[in-house]
Amino acid sequence: MVLRSIRSVPIVVYLGLILIPIWLAVERLMDVTGSSPFSAILSLSDHPLGSEAIYFSFIQATLSAILTIAIGLPIAWWLGRHQWKHLNIIRAALTLPFVTPTIVAAMGFLALFKTGGPIESIGIDLRFENGFIGWLSSTTGIENSGHIIALLLAHAWFNLALVIRFVEPKIATIPPRFEESIRLLPIGRTRLNRARYFWWPMLRTSIGSAFMFTFIFSFTSFALVRWLAPDMWTLEALMAVEGGAAGIPNYRTDASLLVLGGATLQGIILLFALGLAGYWEQKKAVSNDIVSESFARKTAGKPSNVARIGVSLSLVFALAPLISMFLSSVRIRDRTNESYRWSTEAWDIALTGDLTYVSALEALSNSIVYAIACMFVSVLLGYAVASSIHAFESKGKKKTAMAIDVLSMLPLALSGVMVGLGVLLGVLKVWPELFQWYGLPVIPHAMLTTPFVIRILLPALRSLDSSYDETAAMLGYSNFQRFTKVRIPLMKSSLVVAATLSIAFSLGEFGASWILLRSGSWDTLPILVDQLMARPKYFQLVEPVAMATASLLMMITFVLFIITERFREHQGGGF
Repeated sequence: MVLRSIRSVPIVVYLGLILIPIWLAVERLMDVTGSSPFSAILSLSDHPLGSEAIYFSFIQATLSAILTIAIGLPIAWWLGRHQWKHLNIIRAALTLPFVTPTIVAAMGFLALFKTGGPIESIGIDLRFENGFIGWLSSTTGIENSGHIIALLLAHAWFNLALVIRFVEPKIATIPPRFEESIRLLPIGRTRLNRARYFWWPMLRTSIGSAFMFTFIFSFTSFALVRWLAPDMWTLEALMAVEGGAAGIPNYRTDASLLVLGGATLQGIILLFALGLAGYWEQKKAVSNDIVSESFARKTAGKPSNVARIGVSLSLVFALAPLISMFLSSVRIRDRTNESYRWSTEAWDIALTGDLTYVSALEALSNSIVYAIACMFVSVLLGYAVASSIHAFESKGKKKTAMAIDVLSMLPLALSGVMVGLGVLLGVLKVWPELFQWYGLPVIPHAMLTTPFVIRILLPALRSLDSSYDETAAMLGYSNFQRFTKVRIPLMKSSLVVAATLSIAFSLGEFGASWILLRSGSWDTLPILVDQLMARPKYFQLVEPVAMATASLLMMITFVLFIITERFREHQGGGF
């Protein structure tokens, strides 16, 4: 009983870190509005933008998921069915967008679509909707069609790695002779029938999981919506903008109702989507055990020309926004004669901070401090929770372990804006002095990153050979000695991956930081980029300075990503 209580401590601490700020925030909003969360949902339509935000959130998230699957599925097929040189490098390049901070992704696509940019130069103006896009808007009657197209492409770019990571291993581990056998049957004589009766049953759970996770990330998108579709509103964007006026007695009750109802509705939707994705993930795991995991990864030979062209185009798609963003930081537009010049002037201004409260170096310093602190909290807490789950599994308490595992994923059903509002309103209710604490952003950052740490470390713990622990115990090692001399060395790669990804996600976190920081001496790099882009553009270097700051963040993320990929090859668990 005592041992069980000890195992429960990290779980209680972790759930408390997540639930207490959220509960306090909900309680405060209920006190201010006099409404229950479900009553607040019904009042969303009373807000001038409430119905539009709900509708557009669903539409853009669904279309984004469909487009991501449409782009990613052929790429996963080509990678899985052929033998590629430097496959790890190709996978890493296609995965890079997913670990790229969302504000960097937004800047990358703005750089692609800006006046004089690569897309505008071929006659497609998505930003100002002239030419073909203007004709499309007038013909279809869809307002802001260029902005919507840009947003959907950005979401597909950001989530492309999900389709590849979910689907490609499944395709690659199904031997080609399986399909050859199907060809001999009447139902397998056409490609359509083979796709319907063979490949779809094999891949539907993987495709479904990728679809739902893409839907979740697109539904909660904020930075991309804010900068690529500024005239459109999602629940996330509306709550972020209105959230600053929420939770104040006798002031803007409509804002408090919006945040309470929007957060409740969004939480229900995300919990349902996450549950469905988890169900499909479980079905996929069972299917793999029965069908594919017993076979070695096999391929159907060298890639065809179509496959080579397709994968090459996918690499261009993955890297083009990032390259365009960097080039935009050193390519300065002269508005007097509409010419361009190459210069590092924007980088000089970014590093000195002439346009903002803090310089890029000061913001980087803040970001690094928050990221390192977040790493320590999330890795220690994540390891403790993962170890407790594994301990319950080892003792045969499968249902308890499964329940804790599901609860550990709860933050994935909370967006960055929701977490930020939870901390903002919750802290404001009970401890207003905490807003003067420099380390305040660490709280939401740890809340958002710890679930990923758990997902990395739990498979690694499951893969450990229990005989090592037993042998160490027989040699007289204490629990601490077994932890430091047995577990840590065996889990080194997974711990490095968890720590590195935690730092990367913290460095790039935007939604919660935007709610809590906005402006001032605590600014992080993502917040600084946002502030720069929000400044009036009469000074021609404003946008290049923002691109330079975003490029600095991209470079740091890229270094962390290389470290992650290097250690992932030797990782005992998975992500």
